[in-house]
Amino acid sequence: MSRVFTLQTLLESQPHPLLIVDVGLHLAAANKALETALGHPAAKLVGQACCALDAEPQPHCRHRRFFQDLEPYTTTVPLAGGLAAVAQVQGFPLLDTDGRLFLAEAVRPIGRTVTDDLMLGRSPGFQKIREELLRLAASDVPILLRGETGVGKEVAAEFVHRHSPRKRGPFVVVDCTAIAEDLFESELFGHQKGAFTGALNDKTGLFEMADGGTLFLDEIGELPLSQQPKLLRALETGRFRPVGGTRQHQAQVRVVSATHRDLRALIAEGGFRQDLYYRLAVAPVEIPPLRERREDIPVIADHLLAAIAHGLGRPLRIDAEAARKLLNYSYPGNVRELRNLLHLAASLSTDGIVRADLIRLPEATGGGAGPVLEQLRTLPGLSPLEAAEAGQILELMQSLGGNRRRVAAALGVSERTLYRKLKRYGLNRTAYADPTTT
Repeated sequence: MSRVFTLQTLLESQPHPLLIVDVGLHLAAANKALETALGHPAAKLVGQACCALDAEPQPHCRHRRFFQDLEPYTTTVPLAGGLAAVAQVQGFPLLDTDGRLFLAEAVRPIGRTVTDDLMLGRSPGFQKIREELLRLAASDVPILLRGETGVGKEVAAEFVHRHSPRKRGPFVVVDCTAIAEDLFESELFGHQKGAFTGALNDKTGLFEMADGGTLFLDEIGELPLSQQPKLLRALETGRFRPVGGTRQHQAQVRVVSATHRDLRALIAEGGFRQDLYYRLAVAPVEIPPLRERREDIPVIADHLLAAIAHGLGRPLRIDAEAARKLLNYSYPGNVRELRNLLHLAASLSTDGIVRADLIRLPEATGGGAGPVLEQLRTLPGLSPLEAAEAGQILELMQSLGGNRRRVAAALGVSERTLYRKLKRYGLNRTAYADPTTT
């Protein structure tokens, strides 16, 4: 019972539709945001088969596949229950307090916006960016949002969509980090029945689903080089061909992309096409980190806490000492980290008051960070959180003799995911005991 309570508390503190699948392939929990977005009573979903929301049974259950390889995924599914909608679903691993593995699946109905307007702030710099985005929203000019992880690039993209002439069209997110390279073309452009093993039905791709609306390419710097020419061609002509198809399709989309990486440096390294960069970065906009706009922290915190209180079904407030603690923190994880800190504090509060002792800030690393992490902090393009993850991976690679299978198991990810992280952080070029061991 305590495990279910823990998961339910997590669910209700989330503003977006979210469900939990257990290893037995049953729905273990769902939040109120899912009920609001889809019209499904959350209580009636618990205990049902994992694909209960899918209108059509899939030949290969994505949930079963996840528990086999622990590979995060993003895909699209038609919704059941008479809902005229298709949803993007993103799956990722979740451990409870007992160390038990679950699958958390975020659900985004295509064509419906599900995020709150978090383009909040009083600081002059942020107000200037907000006004710039409003001006850009009036046209179809491609926008490239740059900024650290967690600053709210997706929120900014949806803000542009909501204030554009395409606001009645769909807002479709393509998470370039969560789609495997061999599936990217099928996810983006769709496929025809029989195009490959398991393609039992025609599938509409995300590009076509965004027709008349906005296509948001999140973390575009992670797009495999092999897929970049296909995306560029579709963006330039509006035409594409589904995998296995012979007829060209057409879709008119407005493109907003985002990255936390230096794309010019990637171009110099041969990891990103220059022509695609210039196609996407017509209007580059830098989203500042939270530490550079501290005067915005109180209004953002109040907004986030109100959303958390709504999800938990009880009032919440922050006392003065806790507010000062939040105001003085540097937020390497930006708005996302602020949200997570408030979620945890709200879950720990027994009387609805978020006090300073409930704000669990990460311990200062100081001199105890170790030489590996200190070395990684000097690598260009890594945020502090990325440096911490890279340091953990490198220390495991060193302690486990470079055995990627054992490192992946220790991290709870697949070898393919570990390989992508090694490549992303440049650790394939870092010396450790036996780099050829797999």
